[in-house]
This record gives sequence, C-alpha cells and structure tokens, in this order.
Amino acid sequence: MAIVATLEERILSILGDSAIVGADICAGVGDQVVVECRSLQHAALRAVETPLFLTASLTKPLVALLVVQLAAEGAWGLNEPVRNFLPAFRRGPLRRITIRHLLTHTSGLPDMLPENEQLRAEHASVQQFAEVTAVQNPAFLPGEDCSYCSMGFAVLQLMIEQISGRSLPCYLRERVLEPLQMVDTALGIPSDAEAWWRRTVPCQLPPGQPVDCDWNWNSRYWRSLGAPWGGLTSTAGDLAGLLQCLLRQGTDAAGRPVFAAEVVKAATSNQTQHFSALSAEHRERRPWGLGWRLNWPDHTGCFSDFLGSEAWGHWGATGTQMWAECATQRWCVILTEQPWEQSQPIIQRISNLIAASLPTGLR
Repeated sequence: MAIVATLEERILSILGDSAIVGADICAGVGDQVVVECRSLQHAALRAVETPLFLTASLTKPLVALLVVQLAAEGAWGLNEPVRNFLPAFRRGPLRRITIRHLLTHTSGLPDMLPENEQLRAEHASVQQFAEVTAVQNPAFLPGEDCSYCSMGFAVLQLMIEQISGRSLPCYLRERVLEPLQMVDTALGIPSDAEAWWRRTVPCQLPPGQPVDCDWNWNSRYWRSLGAPWGGLTSTAGDLAGLLQCLLRQGTDAAGRPVFAAEVVKAATSNQTQHFSALSAEHRERRPWGLGWRLNWPDHTGCFSDFLGSEAWGHWGATGTQMWAECATQRWCVILTEQPWEQSQPIIQRISNLIAASLPTGLR
C-alpha cells in the first residue's frame, strides 16, 4: 500500500502550493481504486463526510451515453436529422443538423447563447435555452467544422424527454445513477434538499460572473436547474464508478448491463474521422467521440502527457477532469472548485503524476 501513501502525499503537496481550496480525487486501474485523496479548506465543509462538487461539462458525456443507448434501443438513428423530433429544426438553416452533429460538436450551433446572461438572470428553464438555440443560425454548415457547443445538449435534453416520457434528471437517475449506485450524484439539486445543499462546495467564480447575483455557479437557481451541458453535482468516487463501468464495456460490478458494449465503443472512439468535410486536424488530431473527447497530446487541454491518443474523457469549466484508457485500464477523476483557466496546469500536473504512477494490468 506504499504507493497510495506516496501518491496522496505528492498530490496534497501539489494542491498545497496552488490556489485550489477544494479537491476530490480518485484514480485506479480496472476495478481497483489505487488512490483516493480529498483536500478541503472550506471551514463549513470540513466536517462533511462526502462534499459535493459542481462538475460542469463532465455532465455532457453522461447525457451523451443516454442518447447513444437510445439509438441502440431503436429510438432513433444518430444520422437522423433533429427536425424529425423537434419541429423548430425544420427551418432552412437547421434542417441538416443531425443527432451525430450535436454529439460531436459539429452542428455549427453556439456554445453559449448571446442571451445567456439574460436567460440566467430570468431563471430560464432548459427548454427556454433550447428554444432560443433553435432561432440561431449555425456558424457553418453542419459537419464542415468542429466548434464546442454546449447548447446542443439543451436540444438533446428535449429529445430525450420526448422519447422517454421522463424528465432528463429522472431518466438519468433511473438508467445510470441508480444501477451504478451513484448515490451522491444528481443532475440538479432539488431546491428543498437542504442536506444536499449543506454538502455543496462553493466554486471560485470566473471573470464575468458577479458574486452578488442570483444566477452564478453558486446560486440555487443554477445548481438546481440541472443544465444538461453542465449541471451535474457529484463526487470523484461516484464518477469513478461510471468510468469503471465503461471499462467493463458497460456492465456494473456484478456483470449486469447498464449500457450496451457497442454503445461504449462508439461513444469513446474517434467519430469525427468519418466526417469527410472536416479538416485533417479535426479528423485526426482533435477527434471527438460521441459526447466524449479523445486525448489531444499536443494540446494544452490534454488529459495527461502519459496517456495515448486513444484515451477518452472530458473536462469542466469549474476545474474538473476525468479520463480512462482501455488498453491499460487506468482511470482518473479530479474535481476542484477553481475555474479551469486557473486550475488546468495544476490538474494536469496531478493527472501526469497519477498516470505515470498507476500500475497496469490490475483487475
């Protein structure tokens, strides 16, 4: 067990020399957890057994798994146009956008709406975000470029709810969180769930988010909204369980299927390589799976310098990251409360340490 103590001490040393005041880290190989580490300087939360972190865009790949699983169950085809399900997408500029475009960030729709702050100040619903998205004109023809797009996931929420007959938070809980026993995870915290609110770690706010407003990352509105592009609250341990499930090709610890094996394979492999109109950069060096990003070794946002290009994962604006690698069965979850722009160098140092230190071949 010496490796655990060594890793924990070195991780805590890196965190201690940074401006990060809250972190939850879990990493391992296959079904084995090798290191668990938590650092929390928020006085009010030190006595909390399991603090909860706003994971931001780590939300997207979970939502994407539901979309791809529904395709595997015959609900739709990934190359079907969104207009087949949402009438607002029947107008000219949007007619060619497919489900696959939304999952691979190739739709041309905006990341954030011009009306983003106004909508948040008005405490808009996800449906309202999706409706405003549907009146935007794509910045490029679908499939001809790749540009990160959060609003595509607002659109996907409406589609999931139409097909399932359930709200997305409930459907995610039933299909993923409960089967994997992710008891400390929710897409949106119920406004009256005071026990959950007392466990939430406040975020350091990025420039442009006023401290005294009622719509920033720490507001009850935002944390209860359950935005499908960034509203998941969770712990490193819960997200570790998800990564382990995917490394088992979609089964829980007892071997029961949560996702079809082909869903996992499709979601976590290079999908943009098949877009003939994309540049070679996006097809080969900046590839996306379906909601999951592959590792970009030559990019500042690479998951680790010691992972191959086939590793997959995601990052979040609140200072979060998770990744896994099928070939070695290594996986890692790092949650912080410092905006990505400031925390990314520290997260990558910790990620490098973990990736280079984990044994391989454990089961």
